[in-house]
Amino acid sequence: MKNQEIMGKFVNREVIYCVSSLVSELAKKADHFPEYTDELYDAFYGHPDYEEAARNAGWEEVDDGFVKDGEISGASDWKELCSEQNIDFDEYRPEIFEHWIVTEFLADKLEGHGHKVLRDFFGMTVWCRPTTGQAILLDGVIHSICEGMGILEGQKYDWSK
Repeated sequence: MKNQEIMGKFVNREVIYCVSSLVSELAKKADHFPEYTDELYDAFYGHPDYEEAARNAGWEEVDDGFVKDGEISGASDWKELCSEQNIDFDEYRPEIFEHWIVTEFLADKLEGHGHKVLRDFFGMTVWCRPTTGQAILLDGVIHSICEGMGILEGQKYDWSK
């Protein structure tokens, strides 16, 4: 319960406003905003999960690269492997359900956890949230961020005190 209160404080400080309807309406008129067209068309899909795409194509990670059926790739990461092997990763992009204006601080943290953030999107910093139907404070990524900051109950910077 204390940690939910802490995460609630954090969300109230870092999440500013829901702009899902605005982004949706702008996307319908994307051709009127050429400098934002790509972002508007792409605002409803998260970053691809290159690892999942490659693994589903049969690739495994080994010490010095990747292997599939005896074929070895020296790609440096999953994204490079997908590119090198022409693996279609589009179906491994999570759907985005909500758009929220967030602080730059939270945007940095969210990106560090693999979440998509639109920077300077019509002057806003917008988090593309891949979940819906629950309070933001209950998102696993929020718990991970708060835990990483050490602000949960019993941690070094405990916000419950």
